[in-house]
Amino acid sequence: MTRLRSTSLRSVTLSAGMVLFVLGTSSTAALADDHEADDARIKYRQSVMSTIGSNMGAIGDIMKNRLALPGAIANHAGQMADAAALIAPAFKKDLSEGRTDAKAEIWQDWAKFESAIAKYEEAARGLAIAASGADPSAVGPAMRALGKSCGGCHKPFRKAKEDSFKKK
Repeated sequence: MTRLRSTSLRSVTLSAGMVLFVLGTSSTAALADDHEADDARIKYRQSVMSTIGSNMGAIGDIMKNRLALPGAIANHAGQMADAAALIAPAFKKDLSEGRTDAKAEIWQDWAKFESAIAKYEEAARGLAIAASGADPSAVGPAMRALGKSCGGCHKPFRKAKEDSFKKK
């Protein structure tokens, strides 16, 4: 009888241990899945911002080198304006730790962040309009306004270059 109780007790203990193990590994797997999803979100928003930066760089190259590329500045500016719709959804989840240069201030003052996005979109559309117009002298001021709108978001919401995750 003692041996029977001992065997039953071992079976119960083993079963309970297996249940705890399964629960523990599934929660660990869920945490790993969450971490992977967060990493993917960060990579996505970095892609969105890199696309914007690439367009800005292309416009800068056209202007600095006086390249004769009719319609190119308007096209790049239009792409930048269209990308504005991708920024807020890309940053919706509070992810300011890890391999990111996003500051916590984004989520602490979401309304200010959205306002900065709106100003950026307006400036990008303004450059697209100026570049499509008949007055080439309107492009420079519109480009400066776009640069100012980018800085108006980067300064409060992006870590400084010396604090970048890329430096660590």
